[in-house]
Amino acid sequence: MAAAGFEPRRFVAELRDAGGFAMEDAARPIRDAPDEALLQVARDDRVAETWISLSAMAAAKAAFVDALNEGLLDEEAQSLRERVAREVPRTLAANGQRLSIHHHLDWDAAGIGFATATEMTVELGEGAVLLFEARLWYPGAALVRQLIECGYLLALMAEDRGEAKTWMTSTHAGVVKRFLPRHMRERAARGFRAAEYQTHCDLGGHPNPAGRGLLRRHDEWRPLSPRSHWLDLAQHLAEVWEEFVAALPLYDPRMSPGNPALQP
Repeated sequence: MAAAGFEPRRFVAELRDAGGFAMEDAARPIRDAPDEALLQVARDDRVAETWISLSAMAAAKAAFVDALNEGLLDEEAQSLRERVAREVPRTLAANGQRLSIHHHLDWDAAGIGFATATEMTVELGEGAVLLFEARLWYPGAALVRQLIECGYLLALMAEDRGEAKTWMTSTHAGVVKRFLPRHMRERAARGFRAAEYQTHCDLGGHPNPAGRGLLRRHDEWRPLSPRSHWLDLAQHLAEVWEEFVAALPLYDPRMSPGNPALQP
């Protein structure tokens, strides 16, 4: 028999709030089912247990969102996040251009590849900042997703100059074969999380209903403060900076042991 206190309509509402009825879900008939049919299902105690579990998860998620939103109210922290989002691309731009000039003079394919990937990273970061300043969170998310891919690429280039040379000299088919995100994650020594990238694809990749919470005119679809996008951007730019610095011994002539500027 059904567990005491189990209400079919409430169960459906809880399930919907927990994301069980995403817009692309094929379970629409469940939402429209009459009470009699839902009561029949409710006689299975496992359904009630599922409802209780979903209720607990929904409560935990809501508590997490509330705590994060409270933390995002800190004005000093927000100012620092925005500063990181602006300063990292600015510093990368100066270094990327310098390396591009040097390696084009030597016509070093690996060096040109690294400099090119760095400057692509710069413009993605700069573009995301401009869009976020305009409260265009959805298109900004698309640039952050591409920024993550550039982070993968710089990480590979930091491990092996051959990766930079191969990328720079690849045809379209070669890029598809070796440099799609999943291929780069597989080769990278660093443990990039596929789930994180998938989340960014849902928000800023091919049009997906999940991205509607980023539309600037619909606060009712946005549980998290928009400041969370600045936080995400700053974190990814900080990671990109680390990858860039790690790669410098392979590409920056100023770090070569034979460089006169490094001699006593």
